[in-house]
Amino acid sequence: MVANVVRSLGLLTLVSVLVACASTLEANMDYDGQFDFSKVRKIALQPVDRTELSNIRISDIQVQRIDQALADELQRKGFEIVSDNSQADMYLTWHLVTEERTDVRTYNSMSYYNCWRCGPAVSDVSVRQYTQGTFIVDMIDPARNQSVWRSIIESRLQPEPDQERADVRRQEAAAAIFAQFPPA
Repeated sequence: MVANVVRSLGLLTLVSVLVACASTLEANMDYDGQFDFSKVRKIALQPVDRTELSNIRISDIQVQRIDQALADELQRKGFEIVSDNSQADMYLTWHLVTEERTDVRTYNSMSYYNCWRCGPAVSDVSVRQYTQGTFIVDMIDPARNQSVWRSIIESRLQPEPDQERADVRRQEAAAAIFAQFPPA
């Protein structure tokens, strides 16, 4: 019960993997070299599948903030965000995958007497639980209904209680996601 409460609080304050990254973000990108990205001007954000996010406990507000950060970055790059799929040259969809992990580290330290060979060797063990997040953004060709571009960021997820700082981190993550979009 306590573990579920702690996990829920941690993931509730999680504004997504977009907030979670502690330093410079790098995304891995892949794309279909046959697709003509120069014709893309209008992009429609697709609704998030709530069943897919049910185990993550991410709120609708957080989903909207992620959508807004992605839309803002695309608009900054000169794309128009449209709400009608029939007007879109491309669809954007995103996924957030989390995994609970354990980090176990052992350290050899000096003996209790604080001198060499004065006592038995002592090993310290550090065990930390954390949530690893993978944030995936796909750009989908409406004609084929297939992904033609994908960008992924992986990071440990950390809560960010300061909303202004969380907004900045979301924008930084969106910039990292779209750093290589459209591909040259």
